[in-house]
Amino acid sequence: MQIGNVGKSNFTKAVKALLNRIYDDTKVADSLFEQAMQWFNGAAERDQQQAEREQQVFLFQSRQAQANKGDQALIERNLQQAQSEQEFFNKQLQQDKLNRYESLRRLCLDILTLSESDSFEETNIQSAKMLGTIQLMSPTAGKNIAPSNQKSKHLYKALLSIRLLDRLLLDNQISHPFILQRFQAAAGTAAADEYQPFRDDVQVPLLMAALLQDIGSCHPDAQRILKGSAGDLDEFRVLENDERTELLKISYRESLNFVVQAIGIGSYQGNSKEQRDRYLQNEREKQAFLIFMLKNAIKPEQGVGNLLKIPQIYTSVVLSTKANYSYESLPKVGLVLEKGVEKGVYSPVAVSGLLKITGVFPQGFGITYIPKDSDRQDLDRYEYAIVTGLYPQDPKMPICRMVTRNLTYNVSAQGCVVSVENNLYYPHARKKLERISEERLLEILSKLVSNLEERKSMALLPKCWHPGEYFTFSKNQNLWNKALINQN
Repeated sequence: MQIGNVGKSNFTKAVKALLNRIYDDTKVADSLFEQAMQWFNGAAERDQQQAEREQQVFLFQSRQAQANKGDQALIERNLQQAQSEQEFFNKQLQQDKLNRYESLRRLCLDILTLSESDSFEETNIQSAKMLGTIQLMSPTAGKNIAPSNQKSKHLYKALLSIRLLDRLLLDNQISHPFILQRFQAAAGTAAADEYQPFRDDVQVPLLMAALLQDIGSCHPDAQRILKGSAGDLDEFRVLENDERTELLKISYRESLNFVVQAIGIGSYQGNSKEQRDRYLQNEREKQAFLIFMLKNAIKPEQGVGNLLKIPQIYTSVVLSTKANYSYESLPKVGLVLEKGVEKGVYSPVAVSGLLKITGVFPQGFGITYIPKDSDRQDLDRYEYAIVTGLYPQDPKMPICRMVTRNLTYNVSAQGCVVSVENNLYYPHARKKLERISEERLLEILSKLVSNLEERKSMALLPKCWHPGEYFTFSKNQNLWNKALINQN
C-alpha cells in the first residue's frame, strides 16, 4: 500500500487543529475542555478569594463607621486599597470569562468556515470531507479507540447538528420562532466579517451547545465517578445504573453552570448606548436560545433539542468509546435510531432527516464491493472503496470513492454508487463470491493488504475494510475532489 509519503494534507491539518482546540491534553491547556477542567477545579479557590475580598471591604467599612477622626485617614486608605483589589479581581474574572466566550465563538466560526461553502451542494461536500476525515483519522483497532473517539466526537456531533438544522429547515420542520426569524432575516447577503443573523445568532449558538453539551463531565464530582477517587478506574468502563444516573445529573447541571458562569455573553465595543443596548439584548437572546437547546435535548420530543439529541446518539455509535466497539457494526447506527423511533423515544422527523443526510454507511467507512465489467457483468473479485458523499439517493447505496482498481491502489480513482447487490456488507452480495476458490480469495487478499501473514485470519470475504492505513498517506487524503460517479 506504499503510495507517497505519510503525512497530512492542509485540510487534514485544519481538521486536526479544530479537534485540538476542542479537546486536548497539553501543558498550555488552552483547549475548550482543558479550560473547563481548570475552571471547575478552581471554583473553590475562586469563591474563597472572592469572599475574602468582600470580607476585607466590609471590615474596613465597619471600622470607618466606628473609628474616631484620628484613624479615619488610615482606614480610608485601607478601604480604598481593599476596594481596588476587589475591583481588579472581579475585572480579571470578567475578562477571563470574556476570553473564553471569544475563544469559543471563534472556534465555532472556524468550524463553519471549514464546513460550509457558497452552495448547498458544496457545503455538503465540505461537511462530508470533515466527517470523513475525522472517521479516517480515528483508530478502528487497538487500545486507543476510546480516547481518540472521546476527543473527536464533539466536533463530529456539532457538524451533524448544523447539517440536520439545514435539512429540517428545508423540510419546514422547524417551528421555533427565534430560528425562523433569524433565518428569514438572513435572506440578504452579507460579507463574511459582518453580522449575519442566521450564522451568528443560530448556527454559532447551536455549535456552542453541541460542543458544551457534555462539558459538565469535567467537573470534579463527575470525574470521581468516571475515574474513581484515586483516579485509577477506567473512565470508559460500563457504569452501574446509579453511577450513570448521577453522572448525567452532574454533567447536565454543570454544563448549564459553565454556559452561564464561565462563558457568559459577548461584550459591546463602541460608544453608542442605543447600539450597546441592542447588542446586549441580542446576546442575552442568543444565550437563552443556547440554554433552551441544552435543556430541551434531555426530552426533546419534537422540539429543537433534537438538533443535539439525534446527532449525539448517532455519534455515540459511530465514534463509540465502549469496550465492545466494533468497526463492522458502524452501519447499524441507522437501526439504532430507527429502533428508538419505534419505541417512541426518538423523533421520527429528526431521525428521518439525519438518515436522509448520512445514509446507512458513515462517512469514511471502508466498503468492499464486487465490480462490474464493461458489459455490466459481475467480476470474480472484490475491490475497496470509501464512503465520501452525503445525501445518497438510496440510503443503502453509499456514494464512494473507488480506492482500488484491478486490485491495485489507484490515487486518481473514480467515484461510484455501490449497490446493495454488490456491497459485501450484505449477505446476498457475499454469496455471489462463495463459489470462488480459497486460493483465489487469498490471492485477492494478498494484493490488497500489506501484511498478509498477520491478516490470514481475516475473513476471506470481508464485509468491509479498514482504510485508516491508506489515509495516512497525504496523497490519499483528497478523496472528495470532483470525480465521475459510476453506478455499480
